[in-house]
Amino acid sequence: MKIIDAHSHIDFMTHREQMDVVGTVCCTVDEFQWEVLLDMVKHSDKIYSAFGIHPWYIKFLDDGFESRLENLLKTNSSFMVGEIGLDKYKPDMDKQIAVFEKQFDLAVKLHRTIFIHCVGAWDKILHILKQYKQSELPNILMHSYNGNERITNELLNYDNIMFSFNKIDEYYGIGRIQQIPTNKILVETDGKRDVVLSGLINEISHIKQDDDIAETIYNNTLQTING
Repeated sequence: MKIIDAHSHIDFMTHREQMDVVGTVCCTVDEFQWEVLLDMVKHSDKIYSAFGIHPWYIKFLDDGFESRLENLLKTNSSFMVGEIGLDKYKPDMDKQIAVFEKQFDLAVKLHRTIFIHCVGAWDKILHILKQYKQSELPNILMHSYNGNERITNELLNYDNIMFSFNKIDEYYGIGRIQQIPTNKILVETDGKRDVVLSGLINEISHIKQDDDIAETIYNNTLQTING
């Protein structure tokens, strides 16, 4: 079994700690982490890098961040955009949306894979998605996915939207795993050391009744990060 952790952070490189993990997608949450991640990728070919501003950290933003992000992304065509998004339970939704839209527009312009965090703001995300033609959109990963059945059905209309999970239980995940096609499912730790990806894949395999799902998830992840 080969696994790529589809979403982690700079303090937890899954490929160093879990035997079957051969690569880690590392997302930043603020501009201070950009230089840290740039240094890390110089020393490992197992890190897939995504740069962005998480909605929890917008209060630390300096003016002109989008220009600095664009300049950074242009230095390497493999660099992706993330973690970006919206969170209903954090302050200043208007600023969250403005920051998200700037980063989303940039990812579309440069055609870079996007890693999205969304909590309680799915209708706002859908509204933004509908402003673009589907052919304009790069690959998009809905990380730590928690949308309901209606939201999932709407997102499944987009060929290049994928869904990543870091836990499966009756409240969180089983219904969505059943609803989402196998070729759109990925797994992640979100930087949590108690998430064992091989065990998570086995759970998904059981739900889907698919003994070959590990290879499918690995290929889904490669497809997502390679654009």
